[in-house]
Amino acid sequence: MAFDLQTLEGLIHEPEGTALDFKQEQYRFVGEDDFTKSELLKDILAFANSWRRQTAYILIGVKEVKGGRSEIIGVGCHLDDANLHQFVNSKTQRPVDFSYFQFKVQSVEIGVIEIPVQMRPIFLQKKFGKVDEGAVWTRDGSSSKKVDPDEIAKMGAASVINSEPQFTLDWADLENRKTFPLSYKVASLALDPVLPLDTFQPSQPGGLIHTYSINPDYSMELITYVAKRSFFAPLGFHLQNTSSTAGKRISFVGHVVKTEGIILVDWIEDIPSPRNDFLVPHIADFGVFKDEAADLLLKDLGDRWEIIVDFGNVRPHDESWTASPFYVGSTVSTLLTLKGELLGDNLSEPLVCELQCGIEAERKAMTDDDVLPFLRLG
Repeated sequence: MAFDLQTLEGLIHEPEGTALDFKQEQYRFVGEDDFTKSELLKDILAFANSWRRQTAYILIGVKEVKGGRSEIIGVGCHLDDANLHQFVNSKTQRPVDFSYFQFKVQSVEIGVIEIPVQMRPIFLQKKFGKVDEGAVWTRDGSSSKKVDPDEIAKMGAASVINSEPQFTLDWADLENRKTFPLSYKVASLALDPVLPLDTFQPSQPGGLIHTYSINPDYSMELITYVAKRSFFAPLGFHLQNTSSTAGKRISFVGHVVKTEGIILVDWIEDIPSPRNDFLVPHIADFGVFKDEAADLLLKDLGDRWEIIVDFGNVRPHDESWTASPFYVGSTVSTLLTLKGELLGDNLSEPLVCELQCGIEAERKAMTDDDVLPFLRLG
């Protein structure tokens, strides 16, 4: 997942955990003694060893706000990525996959340490500062801890199993090929009441052929289309194979429990034409017809919706995007939670996934200005 403002905004609304940590001040590193430097080393190792399915981030220059949006403060200096890699990887029994980069937001810069999912356990070959030789550190909620031999054995077993592929699943903007954080927000605007359904009725030109070419339902279809487009937001999926093993016949099966206000649909009609389709070439716009969305299936099961995605075979370190989205809207501001599992021929057990999407609901009366951008005169 590319790190951008959308990613950052999602992260600073999340609590610290096995994949996220906030540091108000820059690590003391340059010119410091071994004990002080080892704090940064310990944190990187703890995230590299943590049990997680997604990339981990240490955000430096961000003050944690429990239960709210953490505060971006910024830092006055940065670590050098090359020097940091040389420092860490000269001490561990295998190279640690991570990166440090600067990220400008508002009028300040923060430091970002990005640590993808990787083979574990990782430990020091020789004691350095507070980190003992052979000690395995990992994340325990929002803090770091040393783990016991049983847990180390589990890490080793999981790495051996890693002839099995590993994946991350994200929300996606399919049109722009962008991924969103696990916790993401969309807007759902209910245009109610709508305009009179005959507001944009096309004029009737002379001649029999011209009369037949007119779509008599154009105004109603246009107003209905605009109401749906404002209410429903598209959500697609992005799957990343983070391992060196190909995934065979990978699929996702997930469920959204029905709660007050939330509506899910699998398609929205294309923007209507003022002419009948048998005389006017078809122009696709916003919606995707059901039969074009073979990789994503949405089912209404009464008390919940089921979403099934067929990703097929996914090569090592490759990615897969759904060809089409589903659409979500709500009459009340709420949180959509999608819980499911990734399945595959070479997965010994399903990989549990959970994605959330905040929905900010608004309501207002429809006006001409809402419809005019989509109005076609002929």
